Amino acid sequence: MCLVESCNWRIHACVLLDGVSWAIKTLVSEHKSCGRLEENPMVTSQWLCTKLLPDIEANPEIPIKTLQRKALGIYRVQVKQRLMYKVRSLGRQQIYGGFDESYALLPSYAEMIKSTNPGSYALVTWTADSGNVTPRFKACFFSFAAQVRGFLRGCRPIIGIDGAHLSGYYKGILLTAVAIDGNNEIFPLAYSIVSTESMDTWSYFFRSLKALFVQHGCQRDDWTFISDRMRGVESSLYDVFPKAVRRVCAQHLYTNCRQAGYSGTAFHDLFWVAADAYNPYVFNKAMEKIGKLIPEAVGYLDKVPEQWSRHKFDVGVTCDHNTTNFVESFNACTKPFRDLPVLSLLEEIRSWCMTKIGARFDKAVDIGPDQLTPYATKELEERSADSRFCYATNAGGGEFEVLDGHVKFPIRLAARVCGCGKWQGCGIPCKHAIRVIYHQRLNPTDFVSPYFKGAAYKLTYSEHIHPMPDSTQWPTFELPRILPPLMRRAAGRPAKQRRRGAHEKKRGKRNTTVKCGKCKQIGHNSRTCKGGSTAKQRKESAAAAAGSAGASTSGARKRKAPTSNASSSKKSKAA
Repeated sequence: MCLVESCNWRIHACVLLDGVSWAIKTLVSEHKSCGRLEENPMVTSQWLCTKLLPDIEANPEIPIKTLQRKALGIYRVQVKQRLMYKVRSLGRQQIYGGFDESYALLPSYAEMIKSTNPGSYALVTWTADSGNVTPRFKACFFSFAAQVRGFLRGCRPIIGIDGAHLSGYYKGILLTAVAIDGNNEIFPLAYSIVSTESMDTWSYFFRSLKALFVQHGCQRDDWTFISDRMRGVESSLYDVFPKAVRRVCAQHLYTNCRQAGYSGTAFHDLFWVAADAYNPYVFNKAMEKIGKLIPEAVGYLDKVPEQWSRHKFDVGVTCDHNTTNFVESFNACTKPFRDLPVLSLLEEIRSWCMTKIGARFDKAVDIGPDQLTPYATKELEERSADSRFCYATNAGGGEFEVLDGHVKFPIRLAARVCGCGKWQGCGIPCKHAIRVIYHQRLNPTDFVSPYFKGAAYKLTYSEHIHPMPDSTQWPTFELPRILPPLMRRAAGRPAKQRRRGAHEKKRGKRNTTVKCGKCKQIGHNSRTCKGGSTAKQRKESAAAAAGSAGASTSGARKRKAPTSNASSSKKSKAA
């Protein structure tokens, strides 16, 4: 019967023997005087999940209001918001699996990686089994054979490391190690999932990374690592790699300076001049100006133990990156998957790496051994265009002097050294070196570092990641089914977005810094420009022009002011 007493609608039905179908015996009248109510207490989350699962599969992050509109429009059912959240959660669980089940399958997942990709390093650790207590997940570390072999064979010896927070049910930290290939593209090396970001977890990550290198016959300890100033990285890094060189991200260092109270447009410009300086002269000049502007900032920067200015970088690394932007790029690629169950997260990262490496594997087949990568080709073309404004003088003995504006730079062609420092810092000839190379009728390609040529690119992508079947097709392994880690949930609703600092850009804002088009300074636009170098030069030139005009005896004749008759005649013509 209808809930509205004045409505005559009635129905009488009974369940058939199959327990699913219903037989309607009596149906009286229609809903005429009450209007249909879309609320149905018999609608359950399971029933809604089966009906709305295709929409959730198409977009796992589909808004709740969209699902409510679909249920109302298709099935004429009004569903409460709380119930629809449960429906979406059930749908995601059917698509990606449960959080608890994904941890239980991790040991088998590691064995499948080793069997399908021989030479890969897959490690899952759990707490010791005491009696009949089921072990719990502690950490995991993964690196495929194609990744580590490609890095050791053809990539530059620099590794970017970073950590990203997971937003799934059990939280955690995703630690990543990313390298750079000869085309200046990111090359994921290894990734790990740990409970927190601490000295112990970073030690676990670095020990696993060293074991990975040793497994492939590499005993090298003097790698260059670049990261932000994270907790526990420095001590744990030098415990595992005693000869390692650590760079710190200049962007994070500048943020630390702002938090310490050292800010302003002038400090911003001078800091990045010092950070991007390829030679000590430019660096010292910038630091000297910073000292006159903010003396305390110089002492703060001098106490930074890590390398952050390019002139300090080892020329053997052939990499001038002083930020962790390439690691942040990989973190941005993994962000859509960080709220998934751990097994689905690892599978999405594996699939992303397999796709990228596979595409570059096919691309490396067609590149010649001495052919430059597209990145190196573009850089060489731009610097060749800039070299037209330089003038080279032969000093004898393979040494040259290049005039760039009012500055002279010494160059030793055989040693591949330029006084500006850019050539030896990045491995690609600078504009001064290219002017000398053209002056000697040589080919600039011969003076590019081997890391940017086809031979190294082929070695980097000589292998690819082999595909894997899903968990339903795995064989049975005699391994324990581990439990998820113990979790301490904080009060309130769990946050999925990272809390940004006071000096960080807001989400969705491309650029919050305004740059003037006249004086090229930051903090105002051309309409509100009241000073700056360009405006000051215009005032000085105008004053100089006025002074010279007043002192000259042959100056131009002064224009007479128009008479009243002339002005009146103009007005009459206009009328």
